[in-house]
Amino acid sequence: MTLQYSPKNNPRVIIIQKLYGKFFNKDEELTFPKHRYKKFIKDVVNGTLERNELITEELENRLKEDLILSHLDKLFQVIIKSAVFASLYIWDAICI
Repeated sequence: MTLQYSPKNNPRVIIIQKLYGKFFNKDEELTFPKHRYKKFIKDVVNGTLERNELITEELENRLKEDLILSHLDKLFQVIIKSAVFASLYIWDAICI
């Protein structure tokens, strides 16, 4: 029996979809359907939203000569912000 790859079930795709919807539609209600990695998805989405200003400030301060966040595509901004959150907060918690 082989497992079929489905982008709809990929937790990272779900994270990006949730964040994109919330960043650009503030009134959208976040729901997290049953998923094998529901806790991971919920932690990254909520954490990225809660620390959005801090993440944006850090990106602008540290990468101001190489990257101007506001000049990037909206989707790429969401991907970078969620990746920064996951690397700073999620992976540190796992490694401790």
